[in-house]
Amino acid sequence: MSNDGLRGAGRDIHFEMERSLERALSSGQNRPERLPGLQMVFGQLPRVMTEELGNLSHLPPRVRLLDLTASTIADTCALPQSAFAGVVRAERWRSWLYFIADPAASALFVEVATGCEDIPEGGVPPRKPTQTDAHVMRVLFRRVARSLTSAFSILVDVGFDVGDVVEKIELEPQLTLTSPVIAARLALEYAGHQGIVTIVVPQAALDSVRPLLANAKPAEALGAASPRHREDPSWTKQLSEEIARSFIELNGVLEERPITLGEVQAFSVGSVVELQLTSLSRVRLDADESPLFWCELGKRDNGLILRIDDEFDQQRESVDEFYGL
Repeated sequence: MSNDGLRGAGRDIHFEMERSLERALSSGQNRPERLPGLQMVFGQLPRVMTEELGNLSHLPPRVRLLDLTASTIADTCALPQSAFAGVVRAERWRSWLYFIADPAASALFVEVATGCEDIPEGGVPPRKPTQTDAHVMRVLFRRVARSLTSAFSILVDVGFDVGDVVEKIELEPQLTLTSPVIAARLALEYAGHQGIVTIVVPQAALDSVRPLLANAKPAEALGAASPRHREDPSWTKQLSEEIARSFIELNGVLEERPITLGEVQAFSVGSVVELQLTSLSRVRLDADESPLFWCELGKRDNGLILRIDDEFDQQRESVDEFYGL
């Protein structure tokens, strides 16, 4: 064997030793079974995800937690062909997570989210993914992010924001292939066909909340407040203040209209999308995707402003959601 071959073999052996060491460390104090709070969070997740995904298709979804294990980036983040991943920011933890949909889950969700009312007996036929597929998968990953935020809320307040949707993961600078992670594999099922969605959480992301996850009690995690808590005004005041400080997303919507998937596929750089907007059109103000007010659009100091004009009547007016596209 040549010197270059020997050096290459030496590097491979060194890399495999590093991975073995990381696995050993991950299987010690970082094992999910030693973090009962984490088990509670992911135990809640399938139910919340089922609710979040329920209105995106004619076919009802079913979500099951398959396993929750300690692993490494190298063992969890290598994407097979036709799979998609969402790069997710946890700002409060100053860390990145990864949501991974295997080829079966990707093809299945794109099919049902774009109007499929039945799945062939042999499953969704394989095909080359498109950029439109990536946009549809962003909807799935955003719902997974919302579900994970909700599941974690039983113990800790943290938000997850989906960034790029990719077919190959480029690791963030603070992560390496041997970085230890917690990996949660979930089965996403429609009409008897399923794919796997994996949530990859770097162990370093959990450092700030590890004591909370390690010491959580089931009653605490399920929000079972004792009579003393229900009668404690200081506890009630603190809870109200914490809720008031929670961040929600605020959007001003100029106009919405449904378009066909064919029109979306025809979009390219330079395409023009015509709106019916006029200078007298009102702007709908949404908070966390819920419409609240109609506003007038104005200008102040070279910037646009909104003045609240009327409340949005949910029973009188209908808002159509086109899968976030």
